[in-house]
Amino acid sequence: MSSSIERFWYRKDVLRWFFWPLSYLISLFARLKRLMFILGITRNYKSRLPVVVVGNISVGGTGKTPFIQFLVAELAKKNIKAGIVSRGYGAKINNFPHLVDESDNAKMVGDEVYMLYRQTGVPIAISPKRSEAVKLIETISDLDLIISDDGLQHYAMDRQYEYALVDGQRGLGNRLMLPFGPLREPVSRLKSVDQVIVNGKSEEALSGLTTRNVQIEVVGLVHIKSGEQVTLSNLSEHSVTAVAGIGNPDRFFKTLAEHKTSFNSMVFDDHHDFCAEDFDKISSEIVVMTEKDSVKCLPFAKENWYFLKIRMKGGEQIIHQLINRILEH
Repeated sequence: MSSSIERFWYRKDVLRWFFWPLSYLISLFARLKRLMFILGITRNYKSRLPVVVVGNISVGGTGKTPFIQFLVAELAKKNIKAGIVSRGYGAKINNFPHLVDESDNAKMVGDEVYMLYRQTGVPIAISPKRSEAVKLIETISDLDLIISDDGLQHYAMDRQYEYALVDGQRGLGNRLMLPFGPLREPVSRLKSVDQVIVNGKSEEALSGLTTRNVQIEVVGLVHIKSGEQVTLSNLSEHSVTAVAGIGNPDRFFKTLAEHKTSFNSMVFDDHHDFCAEDFDKISSEIVVMTEKDSVKCLPFAKENWYFLKIRMKGGEQIIHQLINRILEH
């Protein structure tokens, strides 16, 4: 059912016009919610630090996590220390807000959060109410700004800068609101953000918007158990099964296909809670997965399991603009 819905979301099916009136009503509610915060009718929390939101208006993977990792690393080169706040999707802990530490794992704080913590090493606070996470993380004295992982629609959290990411391959689909399409907010919301970032080559015209393109590039293969990085040439010599439990598995498979023309693939739901039994039927010599999936497989990873290490490039001008904006505050 989910795959059928997604196919409807991301194709220009004539049936979408039957759902357009309902989608339009939902978009009005989304506009009204934002307007109430803009007018001050509903209050939001204003941090003592600049808050940068990295989000999207559509569901599914758009590249937010590698973009946040890129932002943190590039800002650090300019001696700007960032902290991260997140909803902590899938977190099993009961007490929020929570500051992630070395005793946590992917099940406790969520897969994306735990991966970001391992990647960046910066303070990360999680809470379903991101404004509460902001209040916690801003108590860390040496931070210069806060990056919100997602939260474009969390208006209870004030912000000074907004990035909206769009997947270049899938675009905005049929441009209808959930549940009739993939959008959390109407397309017009993109006109109000500070920067629209298109991840990959865009197959869809975003008329009237100033966009910047970034690209995902593969760094190499990383052995899950040891953390050792190996060359991608290992793939050509062995049979491979690619495993993905992310929002946009096709992007992962297409990226892998640039380095291995033939492989088996297994798709799980986004944020799937992996267990060892999920891999029982795999007979390939090498298993390759995303880094987000790998952090959940650490406890039972085998010697032939790797994740595909990626990084984002092409955003130097974006960083320059952000730093100038921070200096204004």
